Amino acid sequence: MLDAAGEAGAAIVSALLASGRPVIAASAAAQSLADLPSPPAGGPDLLRVQGSTHTETAGAALANAVRLLRRPLGAVVALLGGELMPGRLLDHDSRFLREALDASVFPHLVAARHLLPLLSESPFASHYLVVGGPAADMPWAGYGHASVASAALRMFSRALREETLGTPVRVQQLSVCAPLRTRQRGDAACPDWPEPSELGLQVVELLASPGTEPVVRFDRRQAHSRPSPSPELHSEKSP
Repeated sequence: MLDAAGEAGAAIVSALLASGRPVIAASAAAQSLADLPSPPAGGPDLLRVQGSTHTETAGAALANAVRLLRRPLGAVVALLGGELMPGRLLDHDSRFLREALDASVFPHLVAARHLLPLLSESPFASHYLVVGGPAADMPWAGYGHASVASAALRMFSRALREETLGTPVRVQQLSVCAPLRTRQRGDAACPDWPEPSELGLQVVELLASPGTEPVVRFDRRQAHSRPSPSPELHSEKSP
C-alpha cells in the first residue's frame, strides 16, 4: 500500500486487513506508519516499511526493502499525490504546474518502474491499482494545475496498462471523482463527498473483482456494501 499516510491511506489499510489480506504499508512518514491500526488478533499481518517513490533512488530503496521481506505481492495500491492547493494557471508561472506534476504524477512513474517487476515475480495473478483524484474529466476552476495533473495521471494509468498487456499484472485506475470528506476538511466538505472508509471498501471490492475496464469510477453504492472475502483474499499475498 502506497502511501499509507493520512486518513485515506489508513482507511484503505483497515479495509484490506478486515477483508483478510495481509498488508505491506509504505510511507515516508514514520509516525503515520506507527499510527496505523493494528490488525485483530489472529488476523492478517501488517508490515510497515518506511520509504517513498519521490525519487528514483528512493523508489529503488523501497522496492529493495519490500523484496527483503520475502512476501509475494498480490497487489500494489498506489495512493500518491500532493496537497491540493488553489490557484489559477494564469496567475502562476510554469513552476506551479511543474510542481503539481512532480507531486502527483512522477511518484507514480517511479513506483511502477520499481514495483511492477516485483509483482511480475509473484506466482499469483497480480493487480496494480492507481487511485486517481478528482478533476481528470472536467476543468476545475481555480485548480487548473490539479485538473492537468489528474488528466496526466489518468493517461499514465492507461498507457501503463497497454504496456503491461500480456503480463500477469493487471493495471487499473480507480477514479475518485470528488474530494474525500476527511476530518481535515471539516465543515468545508460537501455532503456528497465520499468518506475515506468508503474508498477503502471500494478498493477491496476492486481487488476481489477487478473486471476489464482500464479506469473504474468510484461508486458510492458499491462502497456501502462490504463484499464477502473470497478465498483469494485469505492467501499470503500482500498489497
